[in-house]
Amino acid sequence: MLWLNIPLEEADNHTISAYIDYLLDNRLAAKTINNHLSAVRCFYNYLKAEEGLTIINPVGKRRSLRLGQPLPKHLLDHEVVVLFNAIRSKRDRAMFMLMLRCGLRVAEVAGLTMDAVDLRQSRLYVHNGKGGKDRVVYLSNDALLALTEYLRIRRPLVKTKMIFLVEKGRCRGKPISVRGIQKRIEHYAKESGLDVSCHQLRHT
Repeated sequence: MLWLNIPLEEADNHTISAYIDYLLDNRLAAKTINNHLSAVRCFYNYLKAEEGLTIINPVGKRRSLRLGQPLPKHLLDHEVVVLFNAIRSKRDRAMFMLMLRCGLRVAEVAGLTMDAVDLRQSRLYVHNGKGGKDRVVYLSNDALLALTEYLRIRRPLVKTKMIFLVEKGRCRGKPISVRGIQKRIEHYAKESGLDVSCHQLRHT
């Protein structure tokens, strides 16, 4: 009411837009502005229902600002060190280094093939990523080293083109699944005492 410089009955959609701009200029968050809009909407509903005024509510039912999505929690630098100190397997180190340094999703790691890797150019090709799109990802020095060390010990006679394979049990030599990779990060999270997931790792 202090801001409004016209009679209540004359306020319309443009008035509300100007009010939103005013609140934004005062650095209010979207959630706080939505609370303001809700209060104004309720006030006009009150005037119409309780006071009997013939008045149009300038704040529509769906009028609100879109709230931003919070970023996934990421690991701190010292937590990354603790996590990778717990990883002994060259395969696992390579998988999680690709997530950490290259931002690969767990499904992209599981689906990575031998012909998608170009070690000479320090890059790899991600086929059919999110949204069905392909992209080129460049390897950092430590990701390249981890991948190279794993490929040296990877079973060469395995027919599958998939890079990351199951190392133990009856499925040994078969491509590791998304769930298999997730179980490995759960194992290392327990060993290191960290709350970490594949999703968090790629956002670090």
